[in-house]
Amino acid sequence: MKESFMSIADTRQQSQVRHELYEIIAMTIAAVIGNCDGWDEIEDFCHSKEAWLREHMGLKLEHGIPSETTFARVWGRIDPDAFKRCFSQWTNRIREKLPGEVINIDGKTACGSRSTRRKAIHMISAWATEQELVLRQMCVAEKTNEISSVPLLLELLDVSGCIVTADAMNCQREIAKKITDGEGDYVLSLKENQPTLYEYAETYFRDALEHPQWYPEMRSCETLDKGHGRIEKRTYYLSPELSGLEKAQNWPGLAGIGMVCSHVTMGETKSFEVRYAITSLKSVSAFAYAMRKHWGIENGLHHCLDVSFHEDRSRIRKDHSPDNLAVVRHFALSALKQLPLSERFSVKRRRKVCAYDLDLLASAVDLILL
Repeated sequence: MKESFMSIADTRQQSQVRHELYEIIAMTIAAVIGNCDGWDEIEDFCHSKEAWLREHMGLKLEHGIPSETTFARVWGRIDPDAFKRCFSQWTNRIREKLPGEVINIDGKTACGSRSTRRKAIHMISAWATEQELVLRQMCVAEKTNEISSVPLLLELLDVSGCIVTADAMNCQREIAKKITDGEGDYVLSLKENQPTLYEYAETYFRDALEHPQWYPEMRSCETLDKGHGRIEKRTYYLSPELSGLEKAQNWPGLAGIGMVCSHVTMGETKSFEVRYAITSLKSVSAFAYAMRKHWGIENGLHHCLDVSFHEDRSRIRKDHSPDNLAVVRHFALSALKQLPLSERFSVKRRRKVCAYDLDLLASAVDLILL
């Protein structure tokens, strides 16, 4: 990756440059993996690990460790698109494409990046649930831009043989077309923003459950999860019956409608939830698998960014710094999740261990930089 990072244009006045751009990028990635969130923490980390940065990472550091203001200024000038291309090259290198892999598409707003001069950045990400790996990301002005940006993100992804899931906001014909054009399948959540589809699914499944003998085409399966005093029984239904759906042919690849009924028991408390979806899948077991994995991006990515990397509390706001640091966190999180550690090691714990275990830090950093 060194060559990739070195290809990023350095827009600083070269006669005034004291610290190489690649070295600043490499130090920042190592520090963020090692439990640092702000520029001051990154500077302190690099001072404490200066010998290791020279010996293991091969950094020359001809003028020592940059100050926190230098880190901030340089990251504010780096072209975010160029840095995202480096990330894409890295994920292409380490990704192991799995048959039937579920890819979640969803956006997250970095609340702390909001200031009086700019809105908070909203990052749309594609998340490979089995490998726990960010595949691509795209920064948009605000959440309302997500619908028009997801098709652009899909153009950058290889989704062939994969199942792409997205929330109800992204239940759009153009998004379905991008996925099917890429030879992938989709499961798109369904809510009232698509009133015709939603009403059809709601009516169909209500009647089908009341009179199952009239709906032989409907298939179902069940899952049962237990843990921490919580029992959740999910029943998945899938039907290819679309003859009563007006303009069903306008939805590329549409093969059926699905429903998930969740019964949750926790002590004396019980709850029930129903969710609908449209899909290009024909197998109820594949549909059930995709629906179970649908929220993997919330737990595996968004929750970790907030809880383990404190993204929503970050006050890094100037110039391109918020966009670029969001991608640095993606680098760090993806590398941390690839470490051969027990599941007992949360991302938060992995960051803390990397802060003092130089061998483990080296393993994570080498995944990115070598």
